[in-house]
Amino acid sequence: MDPDLSDIESNEDRKKYINDISELSKCGWGGLSLRTYQLAGTNWLINCYYQEHGCILGDEMGLGKTCQTIALIVYLHHHEKSSKPSLVVCPRSVLENWEQEFKRFAPGLNVKCYIGDKDKRTEIAMDIKADRSKGIKPFEVLLTTYEICLKDYLFLGKLPWHVLAVDEAHRLKNQDSQLFQTLSLWKFREPVLLTGTPVQNNLDELYSLLSFVHSERFPAWKREKFLNKYSNVDEEEDVSELHKLLKPYLLRRTKSAVLKDLPKKSEIVIYHGITKLQRDLYKAILTKDIDLFDCGSSSYSGGTRSLMNILMQLRKCVNHPYLFDGVEPEPFELGEHLVESSGKLILIDCLLKYLKSTGHKVLMFSQMTHMLDVLQDYMGYRGYTYERLDGSVRGEERFLAVQNFNQNEETFVFLLSTKAGGQGLNLTGADTVIFVDSDFNPQNDLQAAARAHRIGQTRPVKIIRLIGQNTVEEIILKRAEIKLKLSEKVIEEGEFSLGMSKQGRQELITDDKVKLQDILKFGVNELLNEENSCSAVIDFVKILGPSVDGEWQLSEATVAEQSTSESMGKEEKSEDEEEENVEPPQSMYMFEGMDYSKEPTAADIKAFEELVAAERAALELKATAEKGLRKRQTTVLMGPLPEIIRKPRKKLTAEELEERKKKRQENAERRAKEEEDKERKRKEELWRANSYTSCNISIESDSDQEEEEEAKEEKERNEEEGEVPIQPTKRDIHYVIGDVTHPQDTGSDINIIVHCADDSGKWGRGGIFTAITARSELPQQKYDLAGWMKDLELGDCHLFPMDDKNVEMLGLIIAQHRDRKNNLSGIHLSALSQGLKRIYHVAKSRK
Repeated sequence: MDPDLSDIESNEDRKKYINDISELSKCGWGGLSLRTYQLAGTNWLINCYYQEHGCILGDEMGLGKTCQTIALIVYLHHHEKSSKPSLVVCPRSVLENWEQEFKRFAPGLNVKCYIGDKDKRTEIAMDIKADRSKGIKPFEVLLTTYEICLKDYLFLGKLPWHVLAVDEAHRLKNQDSQLFQTLSLWKFREPVLLTGTPVQNNLDELYSLLSFVHSERFPAWKREKFLNKYSNVDEEEDVSELHKLLKPYLLRRTKSAVLKDLPKKSEIVIYHGITKLQRDLYKAILTKDIDLFDCGSSSYSGGTRSLMNILMQLRKCVNHPYLFDGVEPEPFELGEHLVESSGKLILIDCLLKYLKSTGHKVLMFSQMTHMLDVLQDYMGYRGYTYERLDGSVRGEERFLAVQNFNQNEETFVFLLSTKAGGQGLNLTGADTVIFVDSDFNPQNDLQAAARAHRIGQTRPVKIIRLIGQNTVEEIILKRAEIKLKLSEKVIEEGEFSLGMSKQGRQELITDDKVKLQDILKFGVNELLNEENSCSAVIDFVKILGPSVDGEWQLSEATVAEQSTSESMGKEEKSEDEEEENVEPPQSMYMFEGMDYSKEPTAADIKAFEELVAAERAALELKATAEKGLRKRQTTVLMGPLPEIIRKPRKKLTAEELEERKKKRQENAERRAKEEEDKERKRKEELWRANSYTSCNISIESDSDQEEEEEAKEEKERNEEEGEVPIQPTKRDIHYVIGDVTHPQDTGSDINIIVHCADDSGKWGRGGIFTAITARSELPQQKYDLAGWMKDLELGDCHLFPMDDKNVEMLGLIIAQHRDRKNNLSGIHLSALSQGLKRIYHVAKSRK
């Protein structure tokens, strides 16, 4: 679906809430102008709000989904006067950018960032709770990340939200994911999903997004019916029906349709060879497990997974051989060998020299962080200034890296991982994008390229893709092209179908064993030719086009030939016409009129079979030699067996038996301790991964024993001296008639309600359990979480607050055991005693 602007404004069921920017300024807008299509998009978002359903803002990357969302929040804040704040959930890398945009567009809104470590977030949460208890609105917009939503779901899920905006919302494409399930349970007035790629692989993902924004219209149980009806649409009536079904929920505009003044972009593929070292490594990887390529071994266990592993190893090989351990020669010092050992880096070296001399700034994307490590070493060796961003870089450092690259003209290159650097960043300081390797999912590459080609870019953009010729990288491009066509048919052209037959859909499945075998065989004939060289003189002016004063000179003809054509595939031709007429290069998958993305040729298959046959012969020769060696050794060693005289076993003395028994006990205790340590480490890792902190009262047995002995000695001294100890009044056990969850006020700073539970992690029903839940759900949530974290042992006592004031606490003693058959034991007195000791410990420490 790609409704143009006139279609949006003429929609009969849409009211125009904002006519111009001056009306929005009266609501608290910062005075910055909005483009016409952005104003229309804001009206569409407001209309979805009043139609009481969520929506998907699916504009192409770089069209300003952020400012349209902020405009929606500003408008609703002014007109609805809601006491509920809005929540924005986004990747950590763009959170500071959201904060800056709110300051620009909505300076009057109180925006708070909920990030940081557990202690920092706890402090922010306590401040928010304190303000709300006083009737103060602590903020109007809260910014946080996906990960923190999962960690602090208990706190964030309790707050009522007005608008929930999820940036890069394709994270919700799986209805079974933890993020989808968590956010679906929260209370919000309108969900707004922002994604430049509503469809990445199939309609199933689109249905997940639709289900999130309007679960009543798109429930989970209707998923199969939806997919069966629209996955292969042939009737025009059905196409129109799906168009009408999606139109109220999905708005999609492309840059070519609404940004006539945006500088153009062109895309080009540059092919490179590989070095002899890479060729030898490529050959070794292919022949490491030749049985995997036996067509009759379809039952081979784990075959498909192993073939995928070979594919990934070949991709690493094409990038750089130093990505494998033991390949880089010692001593590990930077030198020309870093460049000369990789055909791809030889090309990058020449390319960057040209781009540096012509005044361009570059974004370099790679799938592999280890490849970024190699490129970082190369940048240091050549003396190029650079920034780097991948999943390991913290949020604050990401923001500073982006700011430095955009504002500092001296910074030449920005190294980014495709996934971490392809989300929400604004890197218009660059005018050249280089893909060192390609993603299986082309939407990730498109998002990455949009970091430079977006609103705010003042120069034409050149997108360069580096491909190892006659390697698996070429086949990956073919798969990417099919996936891009899927997206265009479903969203861009309004042809709501998968657009493929069953056979065509199978070509997308990279874990199909036969297809994987074909991928791995591609280009073997040419690749293993010893005469194939990766060193060549490259005329970058001819390949990339002219550059004047640091700007690419892109004519209409250049864009049509080198870039992804906007009209690609819309003019249908017969098969005979397609065979007779050679089409000009129209996409990034074509280069100089040749399609390099075909299946393996007969020569490839023959060369591969010869390679496998040679490897089999070598293995058989080796096996024969080893068999002959074993036979000779057997002949020498074989002879009459000597008569074996067994010595009588020595009878052990009582002391020796006791010593042996002692050693067995020590070994058993040592093994038990080792197993206990392993279990403890596993539990610690689980806790660390989920940022979990135990509520179990910890006591040190040695210090407790000393305190008890001191107390006993003091009591004896008092009795000897005739002193009568003062009876405590604030640390007594008080028995309550009626509801124990509402104890009487004893004047103490804290009251502890003591109850027993089992170690299953399943909250009880009836009685005190129901009374506790009726007063507060927090104890049950804490107990359930402790069970999930394997933090319930007999003798534990978990101390939970009953309310936000922390005046009354629940001391839950784990005194019963429930086995796997759900049989519940009675109360273990030793566990009860241990739990009461823990209560005593905390009561005494708090006086």
